[in-house]
Amino acid sequence: MKDKILEGFLDDFSRKYSLENLDEDNRFEQFVNFNLVSKLYPKDINIDELSVGGSNDTAIDGIAIIVNGSIINDEKDIDFFIKNNGFLDVSFVFIQSKNSPKFKGDAVGNFIFGVKSFFEDQPIIPENDKIKLLRKIKEKIYKHSIDFEHNPEIKLYFVSTGVWTSPETIVSRANYEFEVFKEKNLFLNSEPEKFIEFIDAEHLKNIYREISRRSVKEVLFNNHVALPDMTEKVNQSFIGSILLKNFIELIKDSEGNISKGLFFDNVRDYQGKNKVNKEIEITIRNSDKQNLLPLLNNGITIISKKVERTGQKLKLTDFQIVNGCQSSHILFENREYINDTSNLIVKIIETTDQDTINDIIIATNKQTEVKDEAFESLKPFHKDLSEYYKARGKSTKFPIFYERRSKEYVNDPNIKPYQIITLSSLIKSYVSMIVEQPQSTHRYYGELLDSNRDHIFNANQKNMIPYYYLSSVILNRLEIMLKNQSIYPRYKIYKYHVLFIAYKIISLEKDSNGRSLNVENIIDKIEDLEYLKSIFVKACKLITNTITEMNLKNDYFISRNKEFTSKVRHNISKGINQQ
Repeated sequence: MKDKILEGFLDDFSRKYSLENLDEDNRFEQFVNFNLVSKLYPKDINIDELSVGGSNDTAIDGIAIIVNGSIINDEKDIDFFIKNNGFLDVSFVFIQSKNSPKFKGDAVGNFIFGVKSFFEDQPIIPENDKIKLLRKIKEKIYKHSIDFEHNPEIKLYFVSTGVWTSPETIVSRANYEFEVFKEKNLFLNSEPEKFIEFIDAEHLKNIYREISRRSVKEVLFNNHVALPDMTEKVNQSFIGSILLKNFIELIKDSEGNISKGLFFDNVRDYQGKNKVNKEIEITIRNSDKQNLLPLLNNGITIISKKVERTGQKLKLTDFQIVNGCQSSHILFENREYINDTSNLIVKIIETTDQDTINDIIIATNKQTEVKDEAFESLKPFHKDLSEYYKARGKSTKFPIFYERRSKEYVNDPNIKPYQIITLSSLIKSYVSMIVEQPQSTHRYYGELLDSNRDHIFNANQKNMIPYYYLSSVILNRLEIMLKNQSIYPRYKIYKYHVLFIAYKIISLEKDSNGRSLNVENIIDKIEDLEYLKSIFVKACKLITNTITEMNLKNDYFISRNKEFTSKVRHNISKGINQQ
């Protein structure tokens, strides 16, 4: 790679996500997918789920289908979102990355052709299993077009390590293809530049910088008062009105888009043009009513790790908008209607205390209906979980950390992303290992939580806390071995089955006195990574043998097959494990 700064960023990313053993092209593909999807979806991202590259990839390296603010990987999730939200807000994201300094017209053409094929009733060119799976999701989405808030958005990204100079041949080709796409009437996009974006090395570096660094902004806060000291857990707090045009600058990123990352800790994603949001929009577009916004709107709540006051300006460092996501998005979408005198009520709170942050989030969001999964990690049970992980971390060479809130550890240089366990990953590991449903883990985590309420995060079962840790630590070790290829990468798609089988195998072992192992014994035992690797190898062999026995094809569909899980469970109990 000629650009040494970009190469340094790639190496930094690879270390953070334990990808050093992959070749540069593969690492670059993962790097690009992560960066571009993170701009649109600043949440917990499973990098592996974005990648579709390989044979029959239709010239596409990454795909993300985002529905109602969540990346989905199963068509059944569509039913869940319709039931729970009553609408579908959809974005399709397609990525092609070239670890090459040139933007080649034929490569761009192949990429666009691959995307066109994806939206045909039947594929024009062969598709691999992952793309076939995503095609089924796409088909399910359009079958429910009556539930659309608006037509889905589509975004194509073509990435190169060179310099984008807008060559006429490529731009003309892209514009022509955009007009062809428009004729399908499948998408919301109305401008060519919102259809495909060409990302060069400099642009990619800027995206990575913005994603990696803490949010720091200065805002003019003319009319505000400092609130009296209430608790030592809050350093300072302010309430007042801010000009709408200044608020827009606060929530805008370097590219002029709304900064999605500012809403990590908001318990609800943007809900689109629902009834309440339409009313806010009507208010903004009426100049007389717009001036009444401080009286008509509940306002915005911002929590910042650090607040520095200079005159009428406040400098916010590492801040989040924890209440007001809907208003912020509607204001941004209607920013051309904002006049120079309209204001908005804003509260700014400086605190680093997580319990206080959680209390504020819950209190400010209880005024409107919010789904249970949004508040789940704020419950006391999860505080106990987090403390257990920290305590265990002191006695292991390979600590992991439970992240109750998004980006909780982002500024800790001693904690790498691959060491962090999110709520989503914990639900999936526990459901696989203890609830014994590894075939269900591709589903949206909120649905998994909803369907397993009787089995998971029960406040009266704190004795189960070590099992949550055990499930996540086994999964963590497995994912690292898959990334460094000490476990054959083919089993990545079966990682939750490997976790399920590994736990079953280990739990059947005895100690030196012939006694069954308890959960603490197992946690200590798997500190030996060579031992754990040998268990993973046995689990992989059992999976292969079961697939052969059942004469199954297509790994993506096998891993989601309930009968396959039942057969695996049966084979474990029979002790079938051909070595």
